[in-house]
Amino acid sequence: MRLIDNLQPNTSPHTTVDNAVIQCLSPGYHFPTHLHHTVELFICRKGEVTVTILGNDIPVTPGEYFVYFPDIPHSITITGNVPCTFIQIHFHSRPFSEVASDRRPREESAFAFELSLGKRKYLKAACSPQLEACVNGIYTEIQSGLTDSDELVQLYLSQLNIFLSREVLATSTSGFIHQNRYLLNASLFISEHYMKKLTVHDVAEAAGISSRYLTKLFNENFDMGVSAYITHVRISKAIDFMYSNPKYPLTKLALDVGFSSQQHFSKVFKEKMTVSPKRYFSLQLNNT
Repeated sequence: MRLIDNLQPNTSPHTTVDNAVIQCLSPGYHFPTHLHHTVELFICRKGEVTVTILGNDIPVTPGEYFVYFPDIPHSITITGNVPCTFIQIHFHSRPFSEVASDRRPREESAFAFELSLGKRKYLKAACSPQLEACVNGIYTEIQSGLTDSDELVQLYLSQLNIFLSREVLATSTSGFIHQNRYLLNASLFISEHYMKKLTVHDVAEAAGISSRYLTKLFNENFDMGVSAYITHVRISKAIDFMYSNPKYPLTKLALDVGFSSQQHFSKVFKEKMTVSPKRYFSLQLNNT
């Protein structure tokens, strides 16, 4: 089973978008199970592609778009009797996390919020003309190779974030999470301050509620306590950082993301990921 997607190398000079390509694949084409650490979005223009995630087959037809969230194993198969044409982009999630940290209205931060939670696996919907225009704009700027195109790419990504946030809110099965300002404020506060020493009291105070009530909200909506959620964010941030900085010392990384020592970081990391951070990054980064 091929886990790391190296089909599309980073051919883009942009720091937030790895690539933007138009694919035309023949009927019956199959790309085996893989994953990537960026967000992938494609818009089906012609033909049909079936995405398989955790054993579930999800057909995507012309006029629909599909978003893979990071680190979700998936495969694709071109179904039907005609070639499948689609436009595809891979982009990093960090700029969207920064949008959420700006404490914007929930309508503009829902997509970033979902990325930070790490629970959603994909997003599929009919593609609006506005969303398609954003993706086409990104493709055009990436292909242009112009050094001053990065600002336009960032503008397109900002628009894309709003359109995807709308869809998240429209399809979310946990709308209370996005609408509850205490949960939103708490999660954004953690995203901004995970690198510091944090207590449940600190987070509750920032959210404007009691520690007891905040703990209740987290357990009911995230299936974990506040401290466990902070740990989840720290590990996610550490993994994301290492993919961009593979030679960064683990000792420094542990302290930078808020752990008291490398030993504590290694212990918690192994409990969550089943392998040590050294082993994990050795396996993953050598295959990217």
